[in-house]
Amino acid sequence: MATKVGFTLEVLNPVAEFARDRETYAPAPRPSTLNGARVGLYWNRKPGGDHALNRIGEGIAAQFPGVTYKIYSSPRPISQEVLNAVKQECAVVVGSAGD
Repeated sequence: MATKVGFTLEVLNPVAEFARDRETYAPAPRPSTLNGARVGLYWNRKPGGDHALNRIGEGIAAQFPGVTYKIYSSPRPISQEVLNAVKQECAVVVGSAGD
């Protein structure tokens, strides 16, 4: 005698969400100019992101007199140490997620 076996299949999304990604924040104040500013370029260590950020840094430096830039890197979630350094050292930050 054959019996039927019933089961439930639950399909999950394999991409995890960080709790802080679900929160919303007001945009940070924007400076009136980048002249003479220090620009932070954040790289999450994905392949290619550093190349994109170097090009962005070169472009910003060519457009704004006296601007300097520095690349900061940390895998996600960004480390508190890198966050503190960026806050202390930079007027603005550009982030990259390259693959």
